[in-house]
Amino acid sequence: MDKTMTSSKGRMIMGQNIKRLLKQQHMTAVKLAEMVGVSTATVSDWSNGKTYPRIDKLELMANCFGVSKAELVENRNEQKEAEPTLMAAHWGVDLSSVPDEDRQRIIDRAKSYVEGLVADYEDRL
Repeated sequence: MDKTMTSSKGRMIMGQNIKRLLKQQHMTAVKLAEMVGVSTATVSDWSNGKTYPRIDKLELMANCFGVSKAELVENRNEQKEAEPTLMAAHWGVDLSSVPDEDRQRIIDRAKSYVEGLVADYEDRL
């Protein structure tokens, strides 16, 4: 694959993640720029996939958002596709022979169960 394509795609993914995190956290690009120590134009360039931040700025940005660096640079869709395998591995269950539709139903029910446990726990606090 062409390095330019990969680099361009990576910048676009990061830009989408920055925009999503800004929106989720009700943070402005101006505030992020202040926190990271760059200009608003630089944050705009990152958000629009024009440039990558330096590693030190990437770390600061991840800290500002309270996320891992991976969450800034990785495609969320690819992360979601890997999630069932990671969940099954964590539980020591091999779901590889289960048909896709059934596997997804199992995973959805497990997630709902765990979310219910977390909600019950939070209600008790």
